[in-house]
Amino acid sequence: MNRSNPNKNNGFTLFEVLIAVIVLSFGLLGTAGMQIKSQQFNRSAYFETQAIIIAHDMLERIRSNVAGQREGYYHMPTATRHSTCYTLAGCDTLQMAQNDMFEWTGEDTDSISTKLPGGSGTVCLDTSPDDGTPNTPNCDGSGDTYAIKIWWKDSDDSTRRAVITAAFK
Repeated sequence: MNRSNPNKNNGFTLFEVLIAVIVLSFGLLGTAGMQIKSQQFNRSAYFETQAIIIAHDMLERIRSNVAGQREGYYHMPTATRHSTCYTLAGCDTLQMAQNDMFEWTGEDTDSISTKLPGGSGTVCLDTSPDDGTPNTPNCDGSGDTYAIKIWWKDSDDSTRRAVITAAFK
């Protein structure tokens, strides 16, 4: 007959349980950290997508105003609201370019400032479009290539930029 020894411990000790809880805690902290980073990257990608969509919106506005584009009215236009652009009488090509810039940068629901945190942008003729900052866009005003430059603040407070260029004939 086999008798068990009453002095021999069976099962887990408290120390082993403590080690298991610590290892599990580190695993859960690592998972939470990955989740936070994933959300930051997702938010950053969302803002970049919004910037590209907003840039294409201005590109389509330029394409629809061919005479204004040929005259260079979209080179750093002033953002001015022209109510005549919303009537049947319409507005001239310069007023259309200024009104497009107003809608693009203003307080409208589809503007840069409402869709991107700290969002700003400019449209200009530029032979070197991959430069500039929100305060100094560095547009040289030459050539036939329009650069649509957009800046915004990313999740880590760094300034991000998206640039779309289009040459018109």
